[in-house]
Amino acid sequence: MELAYSVNPGIEDIAAEEVVAEMGGTTTYRMMTGYVFHKPAYFSENAVMRLRSINRAYILLWRGRISDKLDDLLGVKERILREIKGLEDYITPATSFAVSAERIGTHEFTSMDIARVIGDVIITYIEQFYGRRPPVDLRKPHVVIFAFQRFEELIIGVSLTGTRSMHRRGYRVYDHPAALKPTLAYAMLRLSGTRDHDVIIDPMCGGGTIPIEAALIHEDAEIKGLDKNPHHVMGAKLNALAAGVRDRVFFGVWDARRLHELSEEFDHIISNPPYGIRYGNPTVVRRLYREFLMSASKCLTSRGRITIITTEYNYVNKIIDGLGLRIVHERTVYHGSLYPHIIVLERE
Repeated sequence: MELAYSVNPGIEDIAAEEVVAEMGGTTTYRMMTGYVFHKPAYFSENAVMRLRSINRAYILLWRGRISDKLDDLLGVKERILREIKGLEDYITPATSFAVSAERIGTHEFTSMDIARVIGDVIITYIEQFYGRRPPVDLRKPHVVIFAFQRFEELIIGVSLTGTRSMHRRGYRVYDHPAALKPTLAYAMLRLSGTRDHDVIIDPMCGGGTIPIEAALIHEDAEIKGLDKNPHHVMGAKLNALAAGVRDRVFFGVWDARRLHELSEEFDHIISNPPYGIRYGNPTVVRRLYREFLMSASKCLTSRGRITIITTEYNYVNKIIDGLGLRIVHERTVYHGSLYPHIIVLERE
């Protein structure tokens, strides 16, 4: 058995580490492709559903290259029929199915074209194997087959996570207008190196995604979420309540530029400061970055780290020397049609 996981491009290595920790085995991936392939030592659907870095999970049925031409998509049906294996283990004439398709890149065909072609393949395969066609049910299928075309690679698999991406956590009852994906919040926590018993704070917490994810993976950490907007703080409290961690996270109203005035030290300051659609006046935003980082640098423990996600990485690189900070890790990720950087800072 081989599994495929879709992830936010840029955190493939973090997802690979997590899936091996849960189910053993080996992984293959290429950074910024948005996919991790996994041959587990043992398989557990419960373990899959515990994963916090992935968007979707599939039992891999077929993987191959197809150009961006419509004729090539239409012509690949016979090839897939010859090469696909084990479909009869998941779909029978008594098992309804639906095909969900997504596409990244420029193609002569649409996601609906992909779904139609793969649906025809499945019907033909099952009819040849059992002598009867399987029913199609687009509303409540027994099995969801997922087809994903990324540029010139097509991946087909049996969905283990339904039609809903796992990054859509059920706890988000308050939706911040520029919320961070929980999968990226998880990645930031891992890159920062958070551990149980650490003091972790997000001083621009918005809807509380980073503190909530921290509480879900650390039982004994001291976790705080602050924001200068009381409305967001109230929303973060509601989200934490829905996540079942309200009693393990302190939320309060505070200005991130005055973090040092709290007279506390933090092992990890992790945040998603304004960028992209929240950019506003560049001068104002860059002043916020400078004042926040200056304040945050005064609050770190001896091994403390500041971890942020931002498109303002050039400006951060420019000012950190004067703030006594250095970059210990930096990477590009994909989020909301942008390519921000996750930057991890320490004191020099």
